[in-house]
Amino acid sequence: MAKILRSRDELEQHLIQSQDGSYSAFYVRKTMKSAFQPIVSSSGELFGYEALLRIYNQDGLQLETEPFFSAGYMPSSDRINLDRLARVIHLRNFVRFVSKGSLFLNLTPIAALDAGGQQCGYNSLISKVKELGLSNDRIYFEILEHTCANDKLLVRSLQDMQQYGFRIAIDDYGVDASSEQRVRNVKPDIIKVDRSLLTDFMSGKPKELESVIHLAHELNAKVLIEGIESKSDFMMVKELGVEYMQGYYIGRPVQVNGLPCLFEPI
Repeated sequence: MAKILRSRDELEQHLIQSQDGSYSAFYVRKTMKSAFQPIVSSSGELFGYEALLRIYNQDGLQLETEPFFSAGYMPSSDRINLDRLARVIHLRNFVRFVSKGSLFLNLTPIAALDAGGQQCGYNSLISKVKELGLSNDRIYFEILEHTCANDKLLVRSLQDMQQYGFRIAIDDYGVDASSEQRVRNVKPDIIKVDRSLLTDFMSGKPKELESVIHLAHELNAKVLIEGIESKSDFMMVKELGVEYMQGYYIGRPVQVNGLPCLFEPI
């Protein structure tokens, strides 16, 4: 089993800086790069960006990202290291190329549990965010809706992160391991709703989406609906009174060196 990368020096050994100033990482014979997708408020104004990982093999072929963070695909130590390296390059690229609004970073449950068990992980993250000139409350950690061996420890770890000022978002609510109980335990700042609930709503099955919006209001959380692909999607969500939106109609994920200098409001 690979050693978990904990120190700055250990992480730095896997980083590559290109001539344009962007950072990538090389690990387990794969190259990792950052892409950013905009998130807007219901008014169409920019709220922030979600950092998304792009993984390439040695021949330069882009690979599917999800399997690398799934249990059984590779050892847990490698999955934790991938998660940490992704966070490092995303933070650096955000400051270098974006630096506007909030930054959403995906976080796997296994990496959250490891961070919760290692105080040095929190200290390293806090010092890095401060060094880059960001404030903790601009960082949203999206907990991926994977199954977790110990939900109680996961909730405790996420609550610790909130105590440090970081924000928490539940990702892809409505699919996979999402559960109302996890949301109630975590009390996230944002619930990100999977597009499937919007599709059901628009086809005459509104119950699930309406229940999530009610749950968010009960917990004093905001709602972000994913998969906004058309103007009609945008207008429908706007009428629902949902706070934030994300999807191809708003903007596709773009690698850092191709991001526009100025985001145009919807």
